[in-house]
Amino acid sequence: MGKQHVKGIKLVTDETENRRYVQIDLATLVKEPDAVEEYLDGLIAVERRGQPSVPHEKVMRDLRKRADRK
Repeated sequence: MGKQHVKGIKLVTDETENRRYVQIDLATLVKEPDAVEEYLDGLIAVERRGQPSVPHEKVMRDLRKRADRK
């Protein structure tokens, strides 16, 4: 994700530079909700990098099975 920056959003790290918190200025959230959402989506994608993915078809099949049990 690189060093993406959105005015009004601050990424807070701990003493070992691990990402811990995101501070979002409420004015930014109101004025630029799409930019905030994209920023957060990017952070999540970076954190999930390297995790195994599940094919869409398998997810849908599992959801249908779960729905049929109810």
